[in-house]
Amino acid sequence: MVAIFVAGQAGWYFVVERWWYYRTRTCDVRNLLRNLEADPNPDLLEKRLLSDRRVRGVFREIVRALAESRPLGREAMVHRTREVLQASGSHLNKHLSTIAVLAAAAPLLGLTGTVVGIMVTFQVITLYGVGNPSMLAGGIAQALMVTEAGLVVAFPLLLLHDHLHNRASAIESDCVAGATTLIRVFSREVA
Repeated sequence: MVAIFVAGQAGWYFVVERWWYYRTRTCDVRNLLRNLEADPNPDLLEKRLLSDRRVRGVFREIVRALAESRPLGREAMVHRTREVLQASGSHLNKHLSTIAVLAAAAPLLGLTGTVVGIMVTFQVITLYGVGNPSMLAGGIAQALMVTEAGLVVAFPLLLLHDHLHNRASAIESDCVAGATTLIRVFSREVA
């Protein structure tokens, strides 16, 4: 039961950590780039994006990388954007596999407790027989409580892992779409 509790606490720690990380690394890329076609000057666009406080997280790193590589042309901008996305991808997905492992381990720990509870029940049967059901109840109750604890820990962690994984994918997709749009606008100016 202690192992299940520790796994649950560790899982919740990583869930809260990832939630906070995504909260601080998210920006509304689509809204920021909505009026892009109306801004004919890429230099002003670049300065506006770099000075805008709403541009943060991975997209801010992409805007900086594009600003640095813009004079080198389209290929350099694409290459630099891929580097930033690859580096940020590992940060976005950090601890997600740990949450999944903890969620998968909790029912297995519960199963271990179930086996121990059933073994206690069989020991009682061996010593006293099956004539007294109240003596059998202790081992069965232990088995059921540990199984339930494992499932109670695992279910929310699995749901939250899925939600956090989708959140990381959405952040990455928004950044790729924003980078593609910016590369297209900056390339038009360079060409």
